[in-house]
Amino acid sequence: MRITVLTLHARGDTEPFIALALRLKSQGHSVRLAARPDVKDLVQDYGIGFAPLGNPYQPFIAGAAKASATGSGHPVSKLRYGLRQRSYVTEGLHDDAWKAAQGADAVVFKYPWITAYTVAEKLAVPCVPVMLLPLTPTRAFPSFMTGRAINRGPLLNQLVWHLPWEAVWQGLRWDDKKLRRQLGLPLLPFRGALPEERHGMPILCAWSPAVLPPPGDWPANRNVTGYWFLDPPPTWQPSTELARFLQAGPPPVSIGFGSMVSRDRAATLKIILDALKLTGLRAVLLSGWSEIGAGIDLPKTVFSAPSIPHSWLFPRMAAVVHHGGAGTTGAGLRAGIPSVICPHLADQPSWARVVHNLGAGPHPIPFRDLTAPRLAQALHNATTNPFIRQRAAALGSKIRAEDGAGRAAEAILHYARPFQPASPQ
Repeated sequence: MRITVLTLHARGDTEPFIALALRLKSQGHSVRLAARPDVKDLVQDYGIGFAPLGNPYQPFIAGAAKASATGSGHPVSKLRYGLRQRSYVTEGLHDDAWKAAQGADAVVFKYPWITAYTVAEKLAVPCVPVMLLPLTPTRAFPSFMTGRAINRGPLLNQLVWHLPWEAVWQGLRWDDKKLRRQLGLPLLPFRGALPEERHGMPILCAWSPAVLPPPGDWPANRNVTGYWFLDPPPTWQPSTELARFLQAGPPPVSIGFGSMVSRDRAATLKIILDALKLTGLRAVLLSGWSEIGAGIDLPKTVFSAPSIPHSWLFPRMAAVVHHGGAGTTGAGLRAGIPSVICPHLADQPSWARVVHNLGAGPHPIPFRDLTAPRLAQALHNATTNPFIRQRAAALGSKIRAEDGAGRAAEAILHYARPFQPASPQ
């Protein structure tokens, strides 16, 4: 089969789809992955065909920090900035998605980006949505969409889920309206659900059921497969300097906030270095898109790099400090080490709550409340508390035994193959 995979946003939203593409490719299928131009090199490092979608994502995130959206985590500020940047974020996406899907027998896409569904509908090919975080309303736990992780009880949980979801759906439906008219398709339903959800279309949930099992009030077509982990590219090797640093002392902690950008890099770096001094811990500092610590002389107990594959790095760490993105959260849990989560916004506070409730990390620290003493206390707890370390190790064993990408590929092919026309005899 020829399969087009479409995703958006940053590296954490791309790596699971690369893992899926590799699994499908290993089974003899042809896969093209379409994503933001920022991740082109990453995708091509794995020998997967790439197609660009719209504008680069990093400038949008950097601007969000300057607008105090990402830096403060305040949802109103984030929304205001997002509305101002709407044309930049959406420019070219519809046309690029249409081009990327030409010739495909099936489309796999990051839900809830419904443009991909519209493209597949016009091409008359099956499509399979993928959730990297829960997006289906439930009574069982708080909404992952609001940037808050407060459990309000079954009835209010359900209500708080529905309200932001309907707002998101209307925004997506509005963006999709022009494309559907251009392609001669009727508009999607006013209420937030894809029509084919009622006809057996699977929706894949790319996280571990050991971390967040599907609640009993979810539809049966939600398939929690397990995480889709990506190992380093075949040509990747750690630098000599990194290898020497790891061998020079006890396991360090990893600290990095991925694509989240701090308003004040110098202040964030000072918090990190002061916390490390208070604990006496060594650290690998992943400077990420914020470039925290980049180009600065750091203590000999701190090794800095823009990024290092999590699947290689985290198993060699004593603990990991991160922002709580779905992909980084899964990588930390897979490694079986404690996670200190400093959430910024969106789904990150919810993943932080889940990890803490599982016992795999100390109480999360919202990034806006991060101080050196708080970070030092959390790091001390993560690296010395036997209960946290045992819980993290046990959870890691369960997750490593799963084959999320394999289950996902099986579900995609089971659903998509009946739609293929019979080969001519």
